[in-house]
Amino acid sequence: EQLIETQIAEQLGMSRTPVRNALLRMEHEKLVTSVPNGGTFVASLSPVDVAETYDIREVIEGLAARLLARKIIPAEAERLRVLAEKADSPSATLNDDLEFHSAIVKMCGNSRLAELVDMFCLHSMTFDERSRQMVAGGNVQLLKTDRDPDAHRVVAEKIIEGDGYEAEERLKLYIRRGKNTLVKVLMGLD
Repeated sequence: EQLIETQIAEQLGMSRTPVRNALLRMEHEKLVTSVPNGGTFVASLSPVDVAETYDIREVIEGLAARLLARKIIPAEAERLRVLAEKADSPSATLNDDLEFHSAIVKMCGNSRLAELVDMFCLHSMTFDERSRQMVAGGNVQLLKTDRDPDAHRVVAEKIIEGDGYEAEERLKLYIRRGKNTLVKVLMGLD
């Protein structure tokens, strides 16, 4: 899909400069491709790109879950339960999922880890949104059936119980499962 700077700016009610800057950042992060004198296009999803990004996300977010389990306080525990419930809901949005994962990273107490997650945030959101669009289109059965309806709640409870090892493993398993499913779909193995 081609991204036309003027149309995006008009839709968002802003000047072209911030749109241009956003597109440059997205190009730097390989989310879009610019063709000289041809325009800017959404980059295609390659199974290798997805796998590499999810592998990094698995390690980073798993570590955040382990660190949070060591220090979680009651107010954070309650917030995490609420976010997990929303993220596991059948009507969950991409934002609900993102909010749960972001909360773990923000509450873990490691600011450098949060910076790393920010670097991969656009990629993860892009992959997650594209997989949701495939589900909404109704043509990818694997994405509908290969889902754990309690994945977020299980991770949250392990963190709250203070079981850092199990929280890390459960979150890594959840991310790995998402990666494997999306890679299968992209390879046409649905």
